[in-house]
Amino acid sequence: MNVKILNYETVVHPPTWCELDLEALTHNFEQLQKLSRKNMTHALGIMPVIKADAYGHGMMQVAEALNACGCRYWTVSNAGEALSLRAMGFKQKILLIESTLTCEAKDIVAYNLTPTVCDLAMAYALDQCACAAGIRLGVHIKVDTGMGRLGVSEEQVMDFVDALLSECPHLVLEGIYTHFPLADTDRDFTVAQMRRFRDIVYALENRSVSFTFVHASNSMGLGDYKSDLFNLARPGIMLYGIYPREDLKQKVQLKPVMSVKSRIIFVQPIAKGRGISYGHTFKAKEDMLVAILPVGYSNGYLRSLSNKAFVLVCGVRCPVVGRVTMDQIIVDITPVTLSGRTPVCGDEAVLLGAQKGASIDADELAQWADTISYEILCSLGNRLPRVFHPPPVLPSPDPGSNS
Repeated sequence: MNVKILNYETVVHPPTWCELDLEALTHNFEQLQKLSRKNMTHALGIMPVIKADAYGHGMMQVAEALNACGCRYWTVSNAGEALSLRAMGFKQKILLIESTLTCEAKDIVAYNLTPTVCDLAMAYALDQCACAAGIRLGVHIKVDTGMGRLGVSEEQVMDFVDALLSECPHLVLEGIYTHFPLADTDRDFTVAQMRRFRDIVYALENRSVSFTFVHASNSMGLGDYKSDLFNLARPGIMLYGIYPREDLKQKVQLKPVMSVKSRIIFVQPIAKGRGISYGHTFKAKEDMLVAILPVGYSNGYLRSLSNKAFVLVCGVRCPVVGRVTMDQIIVDITPVTLSGRTPVCGDEAVLLGAQKGASIDADELAQWADTISYEILCSLGNRLPRVFHPPPVLPSPDPGSNS
């Protein structure tokens, strides 16, 4: 028997979905460009972080919007993400911040990617592949000044650079960078990091080793720290309209890019004393009316939001009651009925975003779930169907790509 498989999204509009405002993304990019010129004396621009499918916003669509803005640099995690961008024909400089496996070296060279080097084994592999290709490959050195993750230790930087210069003739030391782990919570620590990193860069310059790109600032670093050393910044969360700290709203005006919406699929009355959802962690204190929304933890709506979150229905905040289940949540819509309206099946609810003058932002969801806005965006954006406004026109895949 022949079975025809239909694309669900082409048959009906999904009952729960993400809306991505690419005009807001463009606005944020332009605002961050201005901020970089204000806070970095020698600014070359920003290198937006579009890893993890652009924090759940859709890497290809975000890349095309940034491309239309003239953005020349991107940051991703690994070669796999970068190769998918190259396959679509994007030519930007793409920095890989997680490329430490030697098996990736051949593709990095073949597709003109910019790797991070913090390990000699990877440097040797890149040098051999660059030699075989008859090119010199630009690389960025990462220095660990306090993150405790990837990077050459401060004490070993000089020896590491000497080894690269003497043993890897096909590598060009194009950039050097570090990363801030406490920019939003410990200014003294971050300023000390900047000073130590500056001393390393100046010491290398005194040995005639200079770099085209010097960078460290994540979103918080770009927003709250001025520098006459850095000439690139790597904002992530602010590109998507989220502030890493509340006071930055006074310095840069951003617009949230992601909204999450759903449609009511069932409405029913609940009698006083009746339990709701698994475990009956919620029991009705009075007669109430509830609506069912087709979204749950399988869609990225975290289980930790149970009995804590709110949803907008008719512009009214309505509490999530009972445990979040795999693909449904239950919402108390009694507050809406008090305003004189009774929601019905098909009515739109907003889990993240604005409706009739009211709003729920990613920081609120994160607070209710005891997490951070980054996880909220990635969880919802990477698991729900996406609708883009305006619809992006992606480039045609590169027929010469093997990725």
